[in-house]
Amino acid sequence: MPVSLRSSRLGLALLTLSCLAVALASWRTAVAPFELAMAHMVHYLDGYRLPMYAHIIFGPVALALVPLQVWPGSRRRPALHRWSGQLYVLSILLAALGSLAMLPAYQGSTFTAAGFLTLALLWIATTGMGLVRALQGRFDDHRIWMLRSAALTVAAVTLRLIMFPLMASGQSVLETYEITAWGSWLINLVAVEAWLAWRGRWRLA
Repeated sequence: MPVSLRSSRLGLALLTLSCLAVALASWRTAVAPFELAMAHMVHYLDGYRLPMYAHIIFGPVALALVPLQVWPGSRRRPALHRWSGQLYVLSILLAALGSLAMLPAYQGSTFTAAGFLTLALLWIATTGMGLVRALQGRFDDHRIWMLRSAALTVAAVTLRLIMFPLMASGQSVLETYEITAWGSWLINLVAVEAWLAWRGRWRLA
């Protein structure tokens, strides 16, 4: 087996495991009291319950679908790719709108709120561009925009990878957001843009 093929399969396997692990962890409120599972979000229950649940339910749905969307085999199964892609787009719309609606009750700093605001807006924009390009039949551009969307979706994984050592050093969840609110998605997006440029595929068409 060629080294490039082995490495791509390993990368997809790691992506799948990390996305599913974070998605399942985010759904833990279904089997645990909310106050224990998401203590830093309890205040959203007062007036922001609907957008909060939209975010914590549908964000993980989109995350769990990322490996299926980037798996090359899914494009050889048009019905599967189309169905899962539609669910992915809908989940991102609901999760992102939920996060935007929650921002007025956010208890962290303005700096971190701006980071999450930017992420939500870019999440909607890149996914929307991917959908439009697919409807136009411009499938090369569709894949480019959906790679950007996936990078922002996987910010949920990157956030936790950054958060864990910060919390281990004694920081609270809100304190870790000073770094993760921007770092979690900027790292992923810059990596994707660099990869597109390296492959000669970078464009904003």
